[in-house]
Amino acid sequence: MGKFDGIVLLSDMDGTLLDDQKQISEENQRAIDRFEREGGCFCIATGRPPMTTVDFEELLPADAPRVYLNGAFVRDGAGKTLASLPLNDEIWTLIDRIEQEFPMVGCELFASEQIYLYRSSPESMRHQQMASCEFTDFAQYRPGEPLYKANFTGQPETLAQIRETCADLLAQYEAASSTPIFLEVTEKRASKGEALRTIKRELHAKRAYAIGDSGNDLSMLLAADFSFAPENADSDILEIVSQVVRRNTQHAIAHAIEVIEQQL
Repeated sequence: MGKFDGIVLLSDMDGTLLDDQKQISEENQRAIDRFEREGGCFCIATGRPPMTTVDFEELLPADAPRVYLNGAFVRDGAGKTLASLPLNDEIWTLIDRIEQEFPMVGCELFASEQIYLYRSSPESMRHQQMASCEFTDFAQYRPGEPLYKANFTGQPETLAQIRETCADLLAQYEAASSTPIFLEVTEKRASKGEALRTIKRELHAKRAYAIGDSGNDLSMLLAADFSFAPENADSDILEIVSQVVRRNTQHAIAHAIEVIEQQL
């Protein structure tokens, strides 16, 4: 029996687990390894698709669940799909309306293993560089291939206008933002919070913790039994969490695990 038996910790990646150079610090790795050896379960919960997390997952426990695409796609440690929640066909109505009314806004469409660039924008190009990911031209999209997330990219004030102008269509979906230049749309039941509940149920966990820094983490932080945010988190996230820990550049995960241990 380990001291962390029955405890699951879900962590956002960018701005939380990863430092500003998109690396997992040795301190965080050591803390996660100890957490797992003592019976805990550490899970990543990210807006990224699986193909952009492979290099990081090699440094993390292999048998833990993974949450991708803001909860629209969830796998257990053996690779079994726990949740697969693609967008319905009504998403094209939203895409067409935004394309007509906001022609400067980009649109990225996420399948499980591809990111299709439906319409480019300067913010989409920044995203490609920031996440070190490759976009696939939408001309290569195969009709019927499930799409799990639509990410609209643009200036924050423009995305705020979309939220207001297209509120009727957005109400059919889960809409979140991991950064001010993104508006990330998933199926209504797809969220990191719902993924946390699924994982807690599947693992029969006694207590679920979560840590994140931005708007797409909100549902997960609210669903957790105890929540953390690194000091660099958005101000509205800092206001709602149970405890603030050190910045992502100062080993936030290691600090969170220290706090969990103190609570035992």
